[in-house]
Amino acid sequence: MSHAKVEATVGSFDTLDAYRRYLSGTYIFRASLDESMTGVSLPSQLSLWQGPDLLTDLMRRDMDDLDMPRPGLSCIQTMPAIGPDLESLLGALYVIEGSSLGARVLYRRAQKLGLTEVFGARHLAAQAQSGERWKRLLELLEAAPELDLDRTVEASEAMFFAVGQAFEEMKNA
Repeated sequence: MSHAKVEATVGSFDTLDAYRRYLSGTYIFRASLDESMTGVSLPSQLSLWQGPDLLTDLMRRDMDDLDMPRPGLSCIQTMPAIGPDLESLLGALYVIEGSSLGARVLYRRAQKLGLTEVFGARHLAAQAQSGERWKRLLELLEAAPELDLDRTVEASEAMFFAVGQAFEEMKNA
């Protein structure tokens, strides 16, 4: 249910103005997420996610290409606390990495607007090409029989809510 609500909030883009709105909302969420993850140590089974996420930097470069100002990160207050328990980390990663699947469709739409992996849609190109993390996440979810699925779902719902809030705040800015 939350995924459908996020899709409705994010919407589609078929013009550069609509793409700019999408990019702003996505940036608000990802940059706020990066900020909230500062100092969070991940368990060894999540070593694939250690280190900086480059999507935020790619989004900044995309915004520079399109002469866009960077929106404020007002939604950082609504970003759910992530970790240190494995369930909340996996729930958050489910939403974060699941967006890579949607990025494949969005990247094709961006290309129709003249945007590419070197101009305006770097972050989508990078997401569309990454499949390793999603596969690893599914392996982890399947291999953890002791996992509290209710807690994992709760964490993913909170992350979906944060995505929706980022786009709502961008619309109201």
